[in-house]
Formats: sequence, C-alpha cells, structure tokens
Amino acid sequence: MERKLLIARSIQNPIGCRALSEYARGKKNILIITDDNTRFTPLKTILPQVISELRKAGVSDKQIRILIASGTHRVMTDKEILVKFGAQIVSRFKICNHNWNQPSALLKMSSRIGKKNICINRLTRGVDFIIGIGSIVPHATCGFSGGGKIILPGICGRDTVEDMHWKALDFPINKILGVRDNPMRKMIDAVAKNAGLKFIVNTVLDNKNRIVDIVAGDPIEAHRKGVDSAKRAYGCRVPYLADIVVADASPMDIDLRQAIKAVAASELAVRKGGIIILKARCVEGVSPQFPEFEKYGFRNPEVLKRKVEDGKIKSKMAAYTLIAIGRILKDKARVILVSGGITADTAFKIGFLWAGSQGEAIKKAKEFFAKKPKIIFLKRACEILPVMD
Repeated sequence: MERKLLIARSIQNPIGCRALSEYARGKKNILIITDDNTRFTPLKTILPQVISELRKAGVSDKQIRILIASGTHRVMTDKEILVKFGAQIVSRFKICNHNWNQPSALLKMSSRIGKKNICINRLTRGVDFIIGIGSIVPHATCGFSGGGKIILPGICGRDTVEDMHWKALDFPINKILGVRDNPMRKMIDAVAKNAGLKFIVNTVLDNKNRIVDIVAGDPIEAHRKGVDSAKRAYGCRVPYLADIVVADASPMDIDLRQAIKAVAASELAVRKGGIIILKARCVEGVSPQFPEFEKYGFRNPEVLKRKVEDGKIKSKMAAYTLIAIGRILKDKARVILVSGGITADTAFKIGFLWAGSQGEAIKKAKEFFAKKPKIIFLKRACEILPVMD
C-alpha cells in the first residue's frame, strides 16, 4: 500500500507540468513506452496508476497503446510480458515489442545525428501524447538512464542507435558517466521532445529493487530531480584512487557485454597504471548477440575505430563498447577477469589477464606493484557510481 501511495502522489503532483489527469485531457491517441525485462521498474504497480489518471482525463482503454522500448535487446516473449506487466494490463491493452532491426517498423524524424535522419518506431506516428516509464541508474553512454532515453535509443532503429553510441566516443567515459547535463544527454532530450515525449514516470531503486524515489512530470525537469536521488542511491564514496579495484559485476553479468559496465565504473576509482579485477559469471560467454566482441577484443581500440570508419567493420554497436573499454585498458588500467564462463585463452585473446578466483586475481595484481597496493572493492559494480571524497 505504501508503494502505491508513493507512486500515486508522484503522478498526481508532477514536476514541471500539470497533473497527468489535466495534461492529457482532450488527447485522442496515447502511447505509453516502457522499459523491458532487463530493467526492474515495477510496471505492474505503476501502469495501473498511470492509466487511472488517464481515465480521469477522459481517455479510454482503446485510445492507449503500450510499446516496449527494448533498445538493442531481443524482444520479450509473451510469458515475459505477462510477468513484467501482469495479467490485468495484458488482457486490457495491446502491448508491442520494439525491434531495432526491423526497418518496416520505423519512420524517419526531422532530427539528425550528424548527416543522418533519426529513425524511430512507427507507432509514434499520429500520437498526440507520449508517456515514458523507466528507471534511473548511472550510465556510461549518457550519464544516467531514464528520461528521454526511453526514446533514444529505446525505440530507435539500428543505424540510429549505432550512430548515437558512435557519437559518444567523442567524449571520455569519465566525463559522461554520472554527469546529468552532458552533450549526449542534451541530444537525447532534444530528440525525445521532437518525438512527442510529454510525461515521464521514473523510479530509483535500491539493491533489492525497492523504490527509493519516484519522479514524474516533465521529461527534463523530473529527470533532473530523479538524477539527484540516483546520485544519492548509487553514489559510492571512495577515499582515494586505488591501485587495485575489485569490481563484482553481479547480478548484471549474464555475459561479458553486460558485465563490462563494471569496468567503466571502476575507471572512476582506479589510478593510472592500476589494475581492475572484474568478477563476472558470464554464463552465456562473451556476447552471443555480438560475436565481434570475441573476434576483435579490446586490444587495439584506435585501429578498430579506423576499420569501422573505413567500412571494413559494419557493427558500430559492438565496436563502440570495444573501443570505449579498450581505451580504458590502453590508457588507464589492466583488467584481470575472474569468470567461470570464459576461459583463460579467450580472456587473453580479447585483451584481459585471467584468474580462477578473486584471491588468485589479487595475488596476480599485487605482483605489478613494488609497495603494498591500495585496494577498493565495488559490489554491484555495473550499477554504482564511485565518487571521490
């Protein structure tokens, strides 16, 4: 009951705009865009509250459609949708998966990244009010998730998503991660506004996926307030830049592509010439979705970048991560991988050292230092934001 009241109060007292029951009055076609099952936003609790406010505005069920912003992820199965949304919502509304790799489901916007028009899901056409529902966590590509990110990259096409991530290579990760107002977020906010995003509901969750805070309202003003809460929730104060950072990627470590986010966070806590120990189960290996991860690895980021720009490598999405993380390995710190899902040979091939246990990894790391090294341990390292005291 307390959770429902918290959500209701947030939606009924939004930041930077009128209450949803007033703001949506007279609107004929409503599109609600949500995150997918890789996130833990409590949609089963939030959606009924949002729909209740829309009913007060005179909006009927037939005027509402729901679109899952899967970004680059695979589409959700019917069973996963039922678990995420609940039987009540599934039985009442048409819920569609976004597929970034389906050109026929996209349309071009006037907004551009570089010289290319942005392609967005076709369901946005003819809609006069878009609501975005998601969560806010630190994010290496745009500072924080949430807000307009439900649009870009959430419901954009492959070329657009790849171009967006490629643009992020213009900026060091440590200048983006944990910074709300940065060049990438400015672009995302502008595209989301042009697409018609009018209202957001964003949660900040703790490590047990309980609501710490929830913000609703204007996609920029409400998001900015939510980021303040996210900094408090995910901020991890570190007393110094460590020689060795032990980063536990669990639970976001199904494969290396997911777990590698822990290396981005660790960069904020490790000194130049240090060691990052990445603990990750990687039960699905390196990256089933992007075989380029294992093929090219992290060893030569600038060579890889030139190959993409010369058209020799097609997947910008995979190359972006390889280059961004490769730059950390090249310029800042070595990485020792501790994983039961990736062999020592594979780890070495992609540019990492390898150890069979945390203890073995720490022993190996200490060998790189003449004096007793300073060590910091980061739990849930894909989600936290190291902040220097």
